[in-house]
Amino acid sequence: MTKKYTVALSLAIALLVSLPTFSMANALPPLTGPETANKLNQFRQSAGKDFLLPQVFKTHPGITAMLAHAQDLALTDKQINKLKGIRRAMLNRSLAQMKKIDALRTAYLAAAEKPDVSPFKIHKDLHAIAWLMAQATADHLAGHLKAAKVLTKAQFAKLATLK
Repeated sequence: MTKKYTVALSLAIALLVSLPTFSMANALPPLTGPETANKLNQFRQSAGKDFLLPQVFKTHPGITAMLAHAQDLALTDKQINKLKGIRRAMLNRSLAQMKKIDALRTAYLAAAEKPDVSPFKIHKDLHAIAWLMAQATADHLAGHLKAAKVLTKAQFAKLATLK
C-alpha cells in the first residue's frame, strides 16, 4: 500500500466517521438526567453522530425507556434495581471512553493542522480514534443486550409496542 493511498484512505475514514447520521435515537429520553444527556449530545456533536451508532438501538431499547415504562411493563423492584445498576455501569464506562476519545481527537486535530505532520502519524491517530469509538459502541450495545435479559420475553415484546 502506498503512502498516498494510506493518507487518502485515512482521510476518507475520517470523513465517514464525522458524517452525521439520521436516527430515531434523538426521540429517546435522556440517559439519567439532563446533565448526562447534555454531555453525550455535546460529545456526539463534536465527535460525529456515528458515535454509538444510534440505528442499532432502535431494536434494542435503552434502560431509560424500560424504566420510563416500568408500570406498563409491570417491572418488579428487583428488575428496576438491576436495570439501574446496569445503566450506572454503562454510563460510567461511556463517559470514561468519551473522555479518552475526545483527548485523542483534540490531539489529532492539533497535529493535523501542522504543515509537517507525518502521514503515518495521522493514520495511526485516526485508527486509534476509530477503534475506541467502535469499542465504545460495542460496549454500549452490550449494556443494552444485558438490560434486555432482565426483562421477561413478554415484557420485552410489550416494550417494542410502547412509544
